[in-house]
Amino acid sequence: MKKKIYDVYLFIHHCFLFFSCYFNFPKVCAYLIKISLFQPKLFRNKSKSKKIIIILDRVLGARQDLEIVQKDTNKLPQLKFMRRKLIKLVFFHFMNKKKLFFNYAKLSHTNRFNYYDLDKSDRMQLEKFWTEVIYYLKKFFKHNKLNFLTFTYFYSTEYPLYAGCNNNNVPLKLWNKECFASEPDLLYRSKSQQFKRASEYFQKISVYNEPMKKMFVNMNINNLKKIEVTGYPKVADFINKSKKTKKKITNILFLSFDPKLGFPMKKKYENLNFNLTYDKIIKILNKISNNKQFKIFIKRKNKNPMLYKSNIKIDNKIKVIEVGNATKYINEADIVIGLNSSSTLEALINGKYVFVPFFEKNLSKKKYLYKFNKEIIIHNEKKLEKKILNLYDKSVLFPLENQDSRKTIKYYFGDFKNEKKIKLNCIKFLNN
Repeated sequence: MKKKIYDVYLFIHHCFLFFSCYFNFPKVCAYLIKISLFQPKLFRNKSKSKKIIIILDRVLGARQDLEIVQKDTNKLPQLKFMRRKLIKLVFFHFMNKKKLFFNYAKLSHTNRFNYYDLDKSDRMQLEKFWTEVIYYLKKFFKHNKLNFLTFTYFYSTEYPLYAGCNNNNVPLKLWNKECFASEPDLLYRSKSQQFKRASEYFQKISVYNEPMKKMFVNMNINNLKKIEVTGYPKVADFINKSKKTKKKITNILFLSFDPKLGFPMKKKYENLNFNLTYDKIIKILNKISNNKQFKIFIKRKNKNPMLYKSNIKIDNKIKVIEVGNATKYINEADIVIGLNSSSTLEALINGKYVFVPFFEKNLSKKKYLYKFNKEIIIHNEKKLEKKILNLYDKSVLFPLENQDSRKTIKYYFGDFKNEKKIKLNCIKFLNN
């Protein structure tokens, strides 16, 4: 019941915000944004700083990084969260003013649109509107130093807000959440003029690893002065630092992945994917589920309408989890199956048996995999099934060292064992 009431409240709030765009009332829009800012419980009443960072909220993953850093300090600025849907709503209005607000169900697809595909006049109006919104928002927080923070640089629907920050001298930071990519994807992004323009909006950039820093520097040499490698805060939630524990292998976790991850976001690559591999993994798990001694879990993000939906029916004996982040389930798993995802890399740090299936007929797609050690890449369905069955009911000392994957782990996570340093780096980034 509470959720329904809250959903009605949000809808009414969105209606008012839409009409503030329709009638060109940026001050009203700024006020509506101000009253909609929220603070999750962990972030309340802890900071005495006059600096306020408005965070473009990304519920999965990124907020968890902030929570990990926040737990051990009261030295952070005030952190307030802004729903990204508000930004989409403003963009939706300027994208097609003939569309009524009540088409707003289409907001979930707004990130498919490119800001630079809008008419120049619409882009100018949108940027002008956001510039005035940020101006009034800055006045509403006149006793505080206002900052913005985002976790992505490729959602062009947010570029007008970035421009509004720059036009009002409101610092904008990028805590780059997407720091894992294939080599071809890194190369494409480093050459993208659109991403180069986006990076110019940011006063500071934080990344998890050196490859991502190199990509940003290759994108724009000016990024060298403002980029920091902070490390990966989520290592604090991993269990590899705990004492060795002997246990029998029973739990299998399939980390459902986006089959298009690894391929550059360019038209020539739009038909490339790992759908075949995805389908074959489901078939293998269905077969293994007949062994009642195994407990099989699939962790997936079902709310994203753009993710691939396999036509292969999942056996009822397999438990599908669609809420929360994957860390808890990685900690509890013995065998982890995944492809191009940060969670698959996390499973390596976590000392699990990790298998990366590659069952594509087109072998040239292999270059779009992340830099996994070749020993864990499985090319044959029967081989994957055999490897899993051979591990059944064995007593193993966890966490595993995963020596074969040391290079992969270092490449993506750097000095991941220095948890204290990582947290200090993040605190410094947020305070500067």
